[in-house]
Amino acid sequence: MERNLIEADVINKRPPRRRPRAARVLAFVAALLGLAAAASTASAQAVPKGTVVEIRVEGNSGITAEKIRGKLLSKTNAPFDQQKVDADLRTLIGTKWFTDVQPFYEEKPPGSGEIVLIFRVKEMPILRSVEFRGRRKIPLKEIEENTGLKVGNRADPTRTRLAVQQIERLYVEKGYELAQVSLLEGGEADTTKVVIQIFEGPKYQLASIDFKGNVFATDAQLWNKISSRKPILAGFGGKYHRDMLDEDARKLIEYYQSQGFFEVRVAPVTRPGEGLGDVHLTFVVSEGVRYHVRDLVFEGNSRIKEEQLRDGLQLHSGKPFLDVVRDADREAMLKRYYELGCIKTQIVAEPRFSNEPGVVDLVYKIEESMPFTLGEIVVRGNSRTRDEVIRREFWQAGLLPGEVLDQNRLALAQQRLRNLGYFNENPEMGKQIEVKIVNERPFDKPYRDLMMPLISEIGSTRMQAADEPAGAAAPREIARAGAPAPVAVATTPLSATTSPSANAAPAAAPRVRMQGEDYSVVPAPVDSAVGGADSGPSMLQPFGSGSGGYFSPPADTVPPIRVPAPAAEPAPGFLGAAPPAAPGRSQPPVGSGEPPGSFPSIPGLNMTDVGPDRNDPFPNRSYADIVTTLEEAPTGRLMVGVAASSFQGLFGNVTVYEKNFDLFNVPRSFNDIFNGMAFRGGGQEFRLDLQPGTLINRFQASLRDPYLLGLPIGGAAAGYYFNRLYPDWSESRGGGRFSLGRQFGTSTYADVAARVEDVNFYGYRSPAPAQYLAASGHSFLASLRPSLRFDNRNSPFMATKGQYAELSFEQGWGTYTWSKFDAEGRVHYTTGSRPDGTGKRFVTLRGHFGIATQSLPVYERFFAGNFGSLRGFQYRTVSPKAMGVPTGGVMMALGSLEYQFPWTAADTVHQVVFTDFGTVENDYSFNKLRVSVGTGLRLMVPALGPVPLGFDIAIPVMSAEGDALRYFNFSMSASY
Repeated sequence: MERNLIEADVINKRPPRRRPRAARVLAFVAALLGLAAAASTASAQAVPKGTVVEIRVEGNSGITAEKIRGKLLSKTNAPFDQQKVDADLRTLIGTKWFTDVQPFYEEKPPGSGEIVLIFRVKEMPILRSVEFRGRRKIPLKEIEENTGLKVGNRADPTRTRLAVQQIERLYVEKGYELAQVSLLEGGEADTTKVVIQIFEGPKYQLASIDFKGNVFATDAQLWNKISSRKPILAGFGGKYHRDMLDEDARKLIEYYQSQGFFEVRVAPVTRPGEGLGDVHLTFVVSEGVRYHVRDLVFEGNSRIKEEQLRDGLQLHSGKPFLDVVRDADREAMLKRYYELGCIKTQIVAEPRFSNEPGVVDLVYKIEESMPFTLGEIVVRGNSRTRDEVIRREFWQAGLLPGEVLDQNRLALAQQRLRNLGYFNENPEMGKQIEVKIVNERPFDKPYRDLMMPLISEIGSTRMQAADEPAGAAAPREIARAGAPAPVAVATTPLSATTSPSANAAPAAAPRVRMQGEDYSVVPAPVDSAVGGADSGPSMLQPFGSGSGGYFSPPADTVPPIRVPAPAAEPAPGFLGAAPPAAPGRSQPPVGSGEPPGSFPSIPGLNMTDVGPDRNDPFPNRSYADIVTTLEEAPTGRLMVGVAASSFQGLFGNVTVYEKNFDLFNVPRSFNDIFNGMAFRGGGQEFRLDLQPGTLINRFQASLRDPYLLGLPIGGAAAGYYFNRLYPDWSESRGGGRFSLGRQFGTSTYADVAARVEDVNFYGYRSPAPAQYLAASGHSFLASLRPSLRFDNRNSPFMATKGQYAELSFEQGWGTYTWSKFDAEGRVHYTTGSRPDGTGKRFVTLRGHFGIATQSLPVYERFFAGNFGSLRGFQYRTVSPKAMGVPTGGVMMALGSLEYQFPWTAADTVHQVVFTDFGTVENDYSFNKLRVSVGTGLRLMVPALGPVPLGFDIAIPVMSAEGDALRYFNFSMSASY
């Protein structure tokens, strides 16, 4: 007999009713009399138990049973599961194929446990006809995609009625404000025909957008803040509907209020135009008075004095109120708290209005938090990248266990992880990089219940000092939990803080739980210098020593950790009395939270060293851990690009690039190759470049390791072949380059590079100068080039502030022996901007000086001309000449002064005005100065990358005899 599973489930879950007390006896008697019948009925209504031997579909006509069964979680030859049946019911209803679905079951034969699962369905009818009467302006395909009303789809009356509203909304979004949509046929059940009547009306579009009353901001600036747009050409590209007007007014109000105009009013006004559907839009702006800051008020600060908080703030008395400056000042104050480890500090900046118009006090409400020290760094989700590759980014940012938990450094570490490009950052593609501060705990619990295995590993060995008494360096023993724990006898030398008659009592070894299994740790004797006031700086200070230095020691160096002996109460009059703790650093008594001996004596934990950098103003800091959750992202790229310039011609570029390469992660199976695990995860960079072009052909393969051998030293090796067609000769080079470098701080980088090349010099005209003939054919070149570079610009592509400087010296050997020195510098100054801070105007000064010995071969000499050196002159033609062709110089001095300012409110088009000057000489004197002046454009096209397109016109005003001129210079590139 079939049983309805929905009824069975409801009966099974129905709560019992509470009967009146008087009726309970009668109910009990009735239950006894009808026990057999009730038992059989209950068994029939209960959820069945057994194995599904068949899944049957009934009532379907247009949809096959196999297609329906493919949607089910319930399977044959599997135990019956009511939860799966419920999920299958929801799935089938969600397909929109059926108007009704009922699950049943049969047990054949009864009591056998063999269940036939039945889904009885009633299909929705199929749409045979769909008609949109009056539709002309919007394509039929767009309406079908938005509504789902299409011949062949299922007829759903509810969806059909909703489609009317969807179509009307679609017309309004397109600018048809008067559109009306009504359903003529198709709203009833079992209907296979849908007829919808559409009255489109005229399309409204903006004929003009104006602003009135704005004085502070220009029309172009305000236009850049709104979303409404008028058509560009023949009705295309416009964007307008009435709902956008209020949103645009809100955006303008927010913009003005962020600039200190708190009383601003904006009203959109529309009026009909001459054409049908044309609308003239005017935003009437009443700016009001701009508010200025009268005073700064600080509330709630106790750890940092008000004078320190005020220092460096940009928004102070007399300044106009600006949201962006206020937020920057707030962030600057938070950074001061973060440096102390007060990571939970909250600062709210609120304007407090006064009775005087245009005057406001800025109140900073500060909610300070306790200071924290970093306990552990936990990394999760790195299925391919090695742990040390991730952890070294934290160490390079200055975050080490036992150091101050500085959220500024945490933000730097997170940014360094993003800069790697190894992990997903697109929320649509998966989980983004997430760095959380968790597991906050008191100062006497530096580690979690499961201590790091590394602590026990490092703490399990202790070396004996030269002046230490015999037996004092008894090694730690690590035994399995449950084994008898040996006892270490501590022998401590006499000190000024101990009694001559004091003697240390033996202490039992503590047991410390480790990850994975339990151990018993027998600590070594107490170090005599621990806690001593005159012990000097600890030998175990990790890198930074509280100051957070960025690049020392090596990135993969873990600070040494030692576990002191358990603090035992010494017997009076015996050797070994514990010295008093340093002032202000009271240590928790044994038994206050952690087992004896589990306090690693490293800087930043229990502060047993007394160096000058340990004067922590906040003793007994709390602890917290960092948990980093990542998701691996594709790190390999195949890039195809094209570029052109007036001095390099047209060339293409094909690049194979893997930025998370691992040379030593060889595949152990074919599966490692197919799933992308082989040769990945080590943080190295591999690059293969093929660059064919009209003037340049190049092939290069390179490998770079930013942390060679685990040290903060970058190593790189490259092999290449290069062919270049210059105006007066051709040359090809094949060889390799090797370099070692290290970064100091955040802006300085030093490296040493060596190159070995075979140079083929050919393609020159005869008769040729002596310099050409001397270099003709193949020659061998080897050189060593140390360099030092400083770069703190805010952008490498279009910097508005900062400096760049590079000094290098190169010594060459081989067919020729020569020396060369180069010095290059750039300085960028911001001269002004719009009142809201956008539209920066800036000046750039450039200089390049080079000098070399006379033995320098012609293909290594100095040349100038065209983009990047002397505009107005052809590429590499500013040079000493012999027989009418350039031969290169041994000294070069170039300079440039450039002023750049924006043309558009979006800052996508800039104009430059410049002058270039300099010379290239064959000796060590300045004889032939060249000067050019000109102007140009810089176009920012996001689709082509961050490098702006450059177009310059330069006119030489001073030149030398034989110089080749070029008035137009350009540079453009694109990659995909």
